[in-house]
Amino acid sequence: MKPVAKKRKKMFLLIGAVVILAIITAATVLNGGTEAETVQARTGDIIRSVEDTGYVQPATNYDLHAVQNARVVQVPVDTGQQVKAGQPLVVLENLDLSLQIEDTRSQQSQTAASISAAQAAVQRLELELKNARENLERSKELYESGAVTMVAFEEARLKVETLEQSLQEQTSLLESARAQEAGLNRSLQDLNRKEGQLTLQSPVDGIVLSLPTKQEQVVTPGTVLASVAVPDKLEIKADILSDDLGEVKLGQRVKITAPVLGTKALYGKVKEIYPQAEEKQSALGVIQRRVPVIVTLADPANLKPGYEVKVAIETSTRRDVLVIPREAVRTLKDGGKEVMVVTDNRVKHQPVKTGIGDRENIEITKGLTAGDVIIRDGNLDLKDNTRVKPVEG
Repeated sequence: MKPVAKKRKKMFLLIGAVVILAIITAATVLNGGTEAETVQARTGDIIRSVEDTGYVQPATNYDLHAVQNARVVQVPVDTGQQVKAGQPLVVLENLDLSLQIEDTRSQQSQTAASISAAQAAVQRLELELKNARENLERSKELYESGAVTMVAFEEARLKVETLEQSLQEQTSLLESARAQEAGLNRSLQDLNRKEGQLTLQSPVDGIVLSLPTKQEQVVTPGTVLASVAVPDKLEIKADILSDDLGEVKLGQRVKITAPVLGTKALYGKVKEIYPQAEEKQSALGVIQRRVPVIVTLADPANLKPGYEVKVAIETSTRRDVLVIPREAVRTLKDGGKEVMVVTDNRVKHQPVKTGIGDRENIEITKGLTAGDVIIRDGNLDLKDNTRVKPVEG
């Protein structure tokens, strides 16, 4: 192709592009400018909150543990069952303990027989000693009067001494038997107490949360056998990221939502913040430092232990302040903030000062007044004095 023809073709293309641009510009002007969604600055409330997932749990929960080696012989209740205080939940058997009780009772019987025999012997010796002493007194008088010999008097005295020695020995045996009986009684009381521990009873009127044992299972001390809770007293445990815990304080209001609640929201308060963080693994496998936080739940509605809920701990609140959507604010390179105000269908970049914000809105402390119309999307590339066609959001 000849050079002149190439130049002519380029000129035609350039003219065509200019014409198209002119047509677009004219259409924009005729249509009132670039369409842009707008909103009005308004007075409202800002509630900044820390949000996370929580789980409903009993506020009063009793875990019942095995305190000795034993075998489960009966589980007369079911998980979820309502129970009364004192109602048996798990029955155990300890054969070694049964043998000890049987042996101790046998020793008690033997000791009781020994005590009876010793008491009878003591009574007999006391009577014999009394008679011997009386006889000694008579022998002494007769000896002094010359009616009996020295030998007869010495025999009477020796018999008293012998009976006194026998009585002392028998009394000592009786006291020893009684001490043994007292010891056996204490041992039996302790064994009976341990035997009583083999029947685990509900400490309160409540509901059985779990029964992690089965019949014939052998358990060791410390094994959890049952868990019981007061059903009407519930709370929520939420593991909050340690980075988000700076503004969380005791007594702050907490909003609770869950699919099972529908559109209803419940409210509670921060009751307890654990003193240290725990390592938790997120659903994506990331290790995080989280701090358990306990939230009171005055009205549980239809929530049950184990339900998953969403908690929003309200850390800061501003009432009746000027608010706009968060996305309307643009952050400048120098750290300043601005919005695009629409006046007479033209854009003006307006510096603003911001306060606290929530997930949707942010507080404006300086630069706007209620009723000002602004571009919703602060990231749109609209220069000052650009003509726009406002579309209300």
